[in-house]
Amino acid sequence: MAVRKRERVPQDTSGALTAWKLGSRLRLPALRHRNETETLDGRQLEVAWDGHRIIAVKANGEARLFADDLREWTSQCQNIALTLKDLPPRNFALEGTLCVLDEHGRPDFEALKKRVTQGTGPAAVLMISDVLFLDDEDLSSLPRTERRERLRATSTLSTPLIWSDPLQGTLETVLDQVRALGLPGVIAFKSTGVGDAIALSTTTTPLPIRRSLSNPPKLTSPDKVLFPVDGVTKRDVLDWYQAVAPVFLPHLRDRPVVSQRWPDGITEFMWFQHRPPPRAPDYLEALTIDGDRRLLIQNADALFWMVNQAALTFHTWATRTHSLMNPDWAVIDLDPGPATTWPQVIEVATAVRKLLELLEAPSVVKTSGQKGLHVLVPLAENQSLDDAHRFSYGVCSMVAQLLPNLVVLSHDEKDRRGRLFLDHLQNFRGKTLVAPYSLRAVDGAPVSTPLRWDEVTPTLDPKSFTRAVVLDRLAKHGDLFAPVLTNGISLKAALARLGGG
Repeated sequence: MAVRKRERVPQDTSGALTAWKLGSRLRLPALRHRNETETLDGRQLEVAWDGHRIIAVKANGEARLFADDLREWTSQCQNIALTLKDLPPRNFALEGTLCVLDEHGRPDFEALKKRVTQGTGPAAVLMISDVLFLDDEDLSSLPRTERRERLRATSTLSTPLIWSDPLQGTLETVLDQVRALGLPGVIAFKSTGVGDAIALSTTTTPLPIRRSLSNPPKLTSPDKVLFPVDGVTKRDVLDWYQAVAPVFLPHLRDRPVVSQRWPDGITEFMWFQHRPPPRAPDYLEALTIDGDRRLLIQNADALFWMVNQAALTFHTWATRTHSLMNPDWAVIDLDPGPATTWPQVIEVATAVRKLLELLEAPSVVKTSGQKGLHVLVPLAENQSLDDAHRFSYGVCSMVAQLLPNLVVLSHDEKDRRGRLFLDHLQNFRGKTLVAPYSLRAVDGAPVSTPLRWDEVTPTLDPKSFTRAVVLDRLAKHGDLFAPVLTNGISLKAALARLGGG
């Protein structure tokens, strides 16, 4: 499945849209740290410039600069864009790093940040390390050295464009030379193809994989009341997410996220935020999927910035950015009808649990934060969405046969007649589930809370899981939802037992 296609942006006649299309086809090599046993045979070493990695694109006479998530940096680097525009090739895409150099020629990240955020200080330069596309030809399959030579044959670079050439020698020799120059480290690129890149530090401190050029998030209007009945303010909401961030962020990271925002409080207008808002800081990342830039919340700054935008509730995909068709769980959503009592919800949940035990399938349960329960079965790597749905449907169907007066498999009200909807439809691509520890926008500000199965009884009160209660539970039990982040089961045997495999 292609994850980078044309975004739905307004048409223009300047050539900028064509440049965007070209940039959206390409990706920077994923940067990672070296595995302990990994050799660097066949890789080329280059300076790890302390700056911001980008793709620079020229098409139809227009030059633009993009980060890997297609956030644009052209307006902040007009000197670079104008120089790129004057290069002879009619179109190209270059990989490089934006830097501001000090008087000794060393990159100064804080100076770059000042240049980008305030427009002051020395102008940025672009350290060019690769040529991905040139004159209508995709070069990504060619040797890295040959790709650079293709551009050298047509163009002479001058400041603010600077070649970042390979370094010669053994890794130890190169690291010694780079260390002597006061530079932070080197990057090991594959000599052929694009692939991943390995960051190697000249010190005992690992090289930062990604650094933000945006200012840290600030809380505005802290006393604004978002939950009128309870008097819960924006400051209270931020305090909650700051408190649970260490266990909450692992459940958001590397997954497309949909947030629900209530800028005027939970009794007013709400909308779903699927994409990073315009002019969002660069620590709010995105992944382009089928032409849409999908929101990623990878760190605390991104989470707190969204909370300041009155994002109260966060929903995630079951799949991660590197495997968008392979879910980490199969989910069964217990959605009570208006006539469903809580003891009936528990009866259905107990039936689901017992059936999963017969299928030798582990499960994790949490409150939805409102009226229902979510039961998740952690899956091993490389399980398909199709199998996750077949499994969930098989379990739901069997429970519906056992409890026909309580359960229905249709969301349609005329079919439900007040019964509990046992929802198996949340196992398709792009479907989301409210994240554990997320607030829900109802009176009382309840939290979607992981449970132990022995707590799932008729005496359980799902409204009792307030912020204070959940913090106490975390201190006592830790993250009961952590099992969904580790390898679970292969569905082959369970599907066979259900008669679907």
